[in-house]
Amino acid sequence: MTPAIAVVPAALPVEEAARLARRRGARLLVARLGRAWGGATPATLGRALGLGLGRAPVGALLWGAPAAPPGMAEVAVRRRLGPAVPFVVVVAGGTPVGAVLREGGARNGLPGSAAEALARVDDGRARLLGAVGALGAEMGTPVAAVGGLVRDLLRGHARPAGADLDVVVGGDGRALARRLARALGGTVVEHAAFLTATVTLADGTRLDVATARRERYDRPGALPGIEPATLAEDLARRDFSVNALAIRLERDRWGEILDPTGGLADLRGRRIRILHPLSFVEDPTRVFRALRFAARFGFALERTTRRLLGQAATLPVYEALSGDRLRAELALILAEPDPAATLVALGRAGAFRLLEAGYRFPVSAARLLRKVAATGRLRLGRDTVEALTVLALTAHLGAGAAEAWGTRLALPPAIRTAIARARGETPQLLARLAGTRGVEEAYALLKAVPEVTAAWAHVVARATPARGRIADHLVRWRHLRPLVTGDDLRGLGLEPGPTFGRLLDGLLAAQAAERVRDREGALTYVRAALATAAAPAAREQMQALHADQRGG
Repeated sequence: MTPAIAVVPAALPVEEAARLARRRGARLLVARLGRAWGGATPATLGRALGLGLGRAPVGALLWGAPAAPPGMAEVAVRRRLGPAVPFVVVVAGGTPVGAVLREGGARNGLPGSAAEALARVDDGRARLLGAVGALGAEMGTPVAAVGGLVRDLLRGHARPAGADLDVVVGGDGRALARRLARALGGTVVEHAAFLTATVTLADGTRLDVATARRERYDRPGALPGIEPATLAEDLARRDFSVNALAIRLERDRWGEILDPTGGLADLRGRRIRILHPLSFVEDPTRVFRALRFAARFGFALERTTRRLLGQAATLPVYEALSGDRLRAELALILAEPDPAATLVALGRAGAFRLLEAGYRFPVSAARLLRKVAATGRLRLGRDTVEALTVLALTAHLGAGAAEAWGTRLALPPAIRTAIARARGETPQLLARLAGTRGVEEAYALLKAVPEVTAAWAHVVARATPARGRIADHLVRWRHLRPLVTGDDLRGLGLEPGPTFGRLLDGLLAAQAAERVRDREGALTYVRAALATAAAPAAREQMQALHADQRGG
């Protein structure tokens, strides 16, 4: 145990906490977190100051720490230490008196093997991974599989056919990618800024090859600076422990599991855990990824991760976080099987404060998001679903909120215009729709309504008939095409002109109402319409003739 600690309130600004820690020579700063304790090392405090968090409360970067009484055996205390528990606070009579810190570079135990799991990979990808490992051995550089393949295999899942593969190279990854492409007859695209390359084989299989790297964030939310590093450093800079697992591919180390951050234990415990206290501050898009992964896999956020996520979202320091990156994260969420689950979790966690400071997530927004998710059967475009999501999240706010969110997310002008129209026009559209009588009137009203407006009206409509009419429009009516052509109308003796349009509009309305179901029925409808239109004209001609006869 070291007694070199400093106990402070969690509300103390970081800059004051750092001065106090320096003055007292503290190896750990300790603060109360409800009924538990949290700590921050001098290195964490210094990094926070470098990110401009001097005025932030120190509670925003405290790592949760278990407590132990002074009489506990040292071996029992050290067993509690690990990648997720870097220190234990020693507490006597309710007051911290010291701490036990995990030694730097401490191992997590003997490495496990995933050789049996790799045997479940399909033959083509197994050969590709073997070729990568052989090249790594030939070049004298370690090579490991990373990413979703590793996570899925270690969870006991077979990798879906056609999925991309990711490997990291403890050397020049781009050089290995070039040699691999030449050996297997593929093509390679290099991304020099990120030290990565993508190899595409003739059968379409893709392999992403990355040079192992460390990252340095100069501002919260900014893209990091990168430089080559070791495999262990590369895994340590990743977002969550379950994504910081790797499987070695060289023949003499085939299948060896690299787990420097305790990811295997979190996989088994179904937990999402960040790797260091400033993870969400350095890259706030991890807030979205954390809850997206949790929803997808049915995992829970680890306690410290959950608390730091909420704290990070309240910090007003993300000027460098671009709208394009936020929109990319939103697109990934909307592509999930259950996007509403992630979006509601984000709302409840306060994550949308990254888009609007002080944002509050009401129950009504959760209901609207679930209704938006239920529009999948309406065959809406991707841009429309994105617009509906923004509308659902801002419906309870002022008229300018949706526009502000569209700007923050860097949405294209066309989508922002569609959002504004939908918000402004939907109430009147629903009122007019309630006054229509029958399918043909509803069709005539809805035929020119933009997709986003119609879809938003479907989301917010309370009356079942109105929602049904809108659903019919989005699924069927707007895709209708006349069952007769202009040539058919000319064949009936009708010259092109306004009558063409009126006839075809009426025909489409009749098709929507299913009064006309085939071409013969369409021709019958047109003949009847022409006869009906001709009758008044014939009567006028007869009346004029009779008048002339009387006058004569």
